[in-house]
Amino acid sequence: MAFTVQVSYGTERHHVSLAGLQSTVGELRGILEETTGMPPQAQKIIFRGRTLQDGSQTVGEVGMKEGSKLMLLGRKYSPEQEASLRVLMSLSQEVDGVEGKIGGIREEVEGIEKGFLQVELIPEACRGLDKRCLACSEALMQKTEKLDAIDIPASETLVRSKRKSVVVRIQALLGKVDELAKRIEQCRTAPSR
Repeated sequence: MAFTVQVSYGTERHHVSLAGLQSTVGELRGILEETTGMPPQAQKIIFRGRTLQDGSQTVGEVGMKEGSKLMLLGRKYSPEQEASLRVLMSLSQEVDGVEGKIGGIREEVEGIEKGFLQVELIPEACRGLDKRCLACSEALMQKTEKLDAIDIPASETLVRSKRKSVVVRIQALLGKVDELAKRIEQCRTAPSR
């Protein structure tokens, strides 16, 4: 006869239906993977203060019944995924830093375009802005090379999609840098005010 148990996972609460007392702990792990996204090998299921390790044991043998409360501990990602995600997050933060520098360049270019800089200082300012644009482009290309160097198996779709989103973001930022370089050149060649 089917019954439901309550599973606490962090701040989440899940009500999980089991087919009966003959359901195995291994089957429970499969249901919990569908419910929480955590792979079975990363799960630590605690019931009545004990860790359920033997996947072939039935839930009836361990004493579960309708309304039993379980605690689920573990990480949603495998150790390999975790390492790859850490590298991706680090690179994403580095890209954030470059994006901030690009924003600073944009503000300075807008200031020149609005006439906030003396005409005789524009060539010098444009040289400095060109160098900073080039530095940002190089930094973004280095980040792209680092992303390409991360070996992610085809089965790790989550990590692959996160890497792709960082690459797309870098490509957009490279487009902004190119646009800023054109605007800087226009400032340099614009007739005196």
